[in-house]
Amino acid sequence: LAQVFRPSINQRRNTSTTIAMAEADVKLTTVSKGGAKLGSVIPQEAMSKSDGKVAIAGKWKIQGVAQPVDLTVSGSSVTSVQKPFGNEPLMAEIEESEEKFGLHVTLGGFPMKAWLKKEGNDTVLAFSNGGRWAKL
Repeated sequence: LAQVFRPSINQRRNTSTTIAMAEADVKLTTVSKGGAKLGSVIPQEAMSKSDGKVAIAGKWKIQGVAQPVDLTVSGSSVTSVQKPFGNEPLMAEIEESEEKFGLHVTLGGFPMKAWLKKEGNDTVLAFSNGGRWAKL
């Protein structure tokens, strides 16, 4: 007779808890450059790469967030000083191969794309998920 393995209730609970914890713990801690090619996402009205590299650093207002976020640039890397996104900073990489200023972004553990554009006198950081930040 073949012996049938039947996990105990505790073994089943531990397995499901481990799976649930593993799924909850999945979040990006680096910048992913996968997904859509930035050149196909960045609109024509986006800033040039050279103008964007100058404009990206500084204070940004996020709608619904009381305190502004400071963005800093080091080489091609952009990061936020504050960590208001799931206790994680904004992390981004400037796409050097495009003429327009575009970013590969990890925000709150989620990948997206972003670009800078002028709207009247305002500088706006627009995200592929529809988010918009205004430069202060």
